[in-house]
Amino acid sequence: MLANLPLRHRPPWHFRLAKWMIRHRIPGGYHLVELGERMGWLDCLVRYRLSDRVSVDVPLNRRETQWAEPDLWAYEGRLVAVLALALEALRRPVTWIDCGADIGTLTALTAAHSPQIDDVIAIEPNPQVQDLLARNMTLLPFPARALAVAVADFQGRGRLEHFPTLRSDHSRFLVPDEQGGISVTRLDDLDLPEGKALAIKIDVEGGELAVLQGAANALRNAPAWIVAFEAHRLVAERSGIDPCACVRLLLERGASDAIVAEAPGLRLDPQQPYFEQVRDLKVSNVVCMKRS
Repeated sequence: MLANLPLRHRPPWHFRLAKWMIRHRIPGGYHLVELGERMGWLDCLVRYRLSDRVSVDVPLNRRETQWAEPDLWAYEGRLVAVLALALEALRRPVTWIDCGADIGTLTALTAAHSPQIDDVIAIEPNPQVQDLLARNMTLLPFPARALAVAVADFQGRGRLEHFPTLRSDHSRFLVPDEQGGISVTRLDDLDLPEGKALAIKIDVEGGELAVLQGAANALRNAPAWIVAFEAHRLVAERSGIDPCACVRLLLERGASDAIVAEAPGLRLDPQQPYFEQVRDLKVSNVVCMKRS
């Protein structure tokens, strides 16, 4: 259980040294991290303070979250910046919904930059991180709940599978399975506040369009909304779903903007293949917005 790891308020010195060496391309940094893993020196949580109001606990013994403080601040930095501007433009309190929340890192970073967020629903089907996600939600300065489910366009059961060439927890995707161990729901079936703006982040490894199809009522009933979703070249090839299909759906439901966070000057054409327009980007994030 990740939440039961010893808590520190600063990473071990050898880990900070290793990450400094890696950032400055000094040989030996990765070997020092691996030594720390073998010796158990990284079997801990580090509580990083992101603002006066927001903190997040990060496990160092997990490759996906082996962050020193500069790494944490750089995590999805362009997406966080675009979201902060979009949330400020709404000029109203927002319910933040994180689909594929992992341990809650992006939620915490966005909340640290965006005082418009005043309640959170964090959704994560991976049982290995759910305890820590729930704990990190308690570190936020407003009501926040963690849901141990997957989101799609149906209610039922499913299982998580790894991408064939990527073994990271972050590459696991949902497969419908009546005998599966994962509960699956739609955003439309959640108890969402009425008449309130929504900000929805979706990172579900190819299931983004299904999540949006299962959120038709939520988007229709919200007076304003922001939707951010990940576009991954390899995931699109596996799923056969072009990210512009999500953009087209959101435009049909009232979006007026579609911004690629990593290519802010790009004028995205939703009728053209997405990755022909962002040829240099393997992974990017699209942010669409409906103003009131």
